[in-house]
Amino acid sequence: MLLFQGLREYERSSPWPEKSSILIQLKHNLSLMLDVPNFGVVASTGDEADAKASLTRVVLAHAAFKAAMRPDLPPDDAFFKTCAAEVNVISLFFPDVKTDTIRIAFAAWLAFACVMDDILESLDDGVRELALGETIEVLKCAPASPPQRVEGTAPTANDKRVQVLARVLFDHVTRYLPEKSAQAFFEAVRGVLGAHVEEIHFYQGRHADSFPKYMSIRCRTIALNPFFENLQNEVSRVAGLQNDLIGLVRDLEDGEQLNGVMVLMRGCRGYNKDQLDHDILSRCVAMANAEHNQSASRCFEYMAQLHRAAEASGCSEIERVEKVARHIIMMCETHLRWCSSAKRYRLEVGVNGSRPEQGQPDSNTQSQPARTQPAETQLVQRQPTKIQSTPPQRTMVQSSGIFHGLPTFPDTPECRGMTALVTGATGLSGYHMVKTLAASPQRWRKIYCLSSRPPPENFFADLGDGANRVEHLAVDFLDDPSDITQRLKYKIQHVDHIFYFSYVQPAPKGDMLDLWANADELAAVNATIFTNFISALQQTTIKPKRFMLQTGSKHYAFYLGPASLPAFESDPRVLLDRNFYYEQEDTLADYCQSVGAAWNVARPSYIVGAVRDGTLNHLIGFGIYAAVQAHLGQSIAFPGDYRAWDREQVQSTGLLNACFEEWLVLTEKAANEAFNIHDGLSFTWGRLWPYLAQWYNAEWSPPDEDEDKYRGMKLPYPKTPRGYGPQTSLRSTFSLFEWSLQPHVEQTWNALAEQHNLVLNPFDDRYRARIFSFSDSAVIRDTPMTTSVRKAREFGFFGTVDSYHSIFDTFHDLARLKLIPAPALGEFKG
Repeated sequence: MLLFQGLREYERSSPWPEKSSILIQLKHNLSLMLDVPNFGVVASTGDEADAKASLTRVVLAHAAFKAAMRPDLPPDDAFFKTCAAEVNVISLFFPDVKTDTIRIAFAAWLAFACVMDDILESLDDGVRELALGETIEVLKCAPASPPQRVEGTAPTANDKRVQVLARVLFDHVTRYLPEKSAQAFFEAVRGVLGAHVEEIHFYQGRHADSFPKYMSIRCRTIALNPFFENLQNEVSRVAGLQNDLIGLVRDLEDGEQLNGVMVLMRGCRGYNKDQLDHDILSRCVAMANAEHNQSASRCFEYMAQLHRAAEASGCSEIERVEKVARHIIMMCETHLRWCSSAKRYRLEVGVNGSRPEQGQPDSNTQSQPARTQPAETQLVQRQPTKIQSTPPQRTMVQSSGIFHGLPTFPDTPECRGMTALVTGATGLSGYHMVKTLAASPQRWRKIYCLSSRPPPENFFADLGDGANRVEHLAVDFLDDPSDITQRLKYKIQHVDHIFYFSYVQPAPKGDMLDLWANADELAAVNATIFTNFISALQQTTIKPKRFMLQTGSKHYAFYLGPASLPAFESDPRVLLDRNFYYEQEDTLADYCQSVGAAWNVARPSYIVGAVRDGTLNHLIGFGIYAAVQAHLGQSIAFPGDYRAWDREQVQSTGLLNACFEEWLVLTEKAANEAFNIHDGLSFTWGRLWPYLAQWYNAEWSPPDEDEDKYRGMKLPYPKTPRGYGPQTSLRSTFSLFEWSLQPHVEQTWNALAEQHNLVLNPFDDRYRARIFSFSDSAVIRDTPMTTSVRKAREFGFFGTVDSYHSIFDTFHDLARLKLIPAPALGEFKG
């Protein structure tokens, strides 16, 4: 199929669209990769006599309309050729519309809209808004009046040219359409004109430089179809972005402000009509391109839903619904044809990607032969992927040690030489992110690491050769934002992606309930450090492409009782107490919108990993407990009951999380989405406990069967996070925190610390409750804590790791860091 044929009568060669990616290279070294639903539209081969008769009626009616608009034009051959060309454009936009009266109405609307645009561009904002308002009133089905001659005089405050043309349009359309159809038609037209008024308000700065607001207005200036609101909205977004992207060079040359790319650039503070920042221009083009392709993908989703409904029912009504929806989505393809061939867009691409020669007819009116491809302009069509048969998608994955299904990344310019900023870089999650990025020197040219504390001795040594590309900055996010700004400005001018892991845990004073007992204190400090960082960023030149925020499964409030299982990312927020994750997500969305960046949120569970300074780690408490009990020759007993023993609780290995989060920011379709992440395999404490005893060469004991030995702790709220069902209690025969208070336990640990040269004193008041209460929170709980990773799988991430093997390796890593004694077992035995 020739993608950019001359505009003629068209028909579909396929009843269902295929997904095609079209490469368009522009000036300024810019390129577009636009996904479109492709129906294989080709020049019509139907009955020539019928087509000619139908076309003649529509063209004659359109000629009458044009003559009414411009009585001064002579009715010569050129006039009728122009009329025929404009009717052909309607056939291009709406190939399935065969009814003459509808084609007559749409042809008249398109001609009116083009003339209206030219007139409005010559008017001042105030006059333009007044003219649009009066035009809307004209089209409210008022009694007809004779058309007035339109003079080409200079605009004045009382300019009535558009209003007069609107009367001509109204009289013409009502002559052909039934009353109800005409009312629906002009209601849609008035909606478009109202959007043009809002466009003026946007240009005047009444809506700031909000890309979402701009797109909501843009869609309404494109749409003229009252059916299928969701589908029409996405198609209109696609068409509007095609206008902006393909017409970008024209708008840059003309100083046009109402272009989505320039709206994004102004949001990034990178637009200056006298001196373009080509780096920001390229990034904003990529963001607008991504928005286009996401809307195109949603069009496919809506079409697939309708297709499934049509297949499942023999009802003719559903088939008619499906036909209309198919007619709407086809505009994604036909509109791209028109934009790419219309001279007004100055793409310098004619038929088949060639440059029209000077003096040739507009490619809107006739087919042109192919010519030499210009050096700066190129169109390439990829092989289509059919939607109707849902073909298998191939994803290249790899294994690395105990990790399987890890993503691979293309060796393309977009995935090379990037710069990352990692906050909380010395913590459990942050350091695994640094290690993951540092292991890919071609992808990540520079990695800035921020933390409030200086890095420990092993920080750079454990990165190997990757340490040469890593730079640490000591920054405390509790400082005033102005101080943070100065620290950032001093070292960092640009980053591509931000990974945020900073977290502050107020010191717990007792048992595990105290960890999150003061929700306000926990929320206040963590909301503060996040907003301080965001405020500081806004005062710098740092404008990331993607901002990845890691929160956690506390998003679903498992700590407050039974929640819906498995937890989905779409579950409603739980408002039983203050959850700072919600505040951070809202702040993130606002920031990204203001700078034109995309965002991601990752929600892991209990994290499996080892760092020198990360004592908020449930495995440290287990390792201490197992080593001491083994040294004492005592059994490793389980503190919870059998429900806790058997309940499923997913684990999230730090390195797998980091691989996932790198994949997130480099995956276009995952932009502006939140995801759960965990190891992907089932896990219970009942399975871990025998392993733990084996690793430390000790005996183990299951939960006690004597019910009298259990004591219960009530959770703070009678209502459950899921909003129904009974509340649970936390049952245990002992806690690790209580166990740590026994004098002989501390004495045994001191002996082990001397024997193994350990650097951690877990019985220090600064660490005791933090370490052992966090471990207790993992094992003393009788309700499952499972999050679903189906969304990550659907988006294409398939990484997994055996949690038991990962925990075994983590114990050895903790031992290497001199935090716990090493397991007696050197190799994992499944």
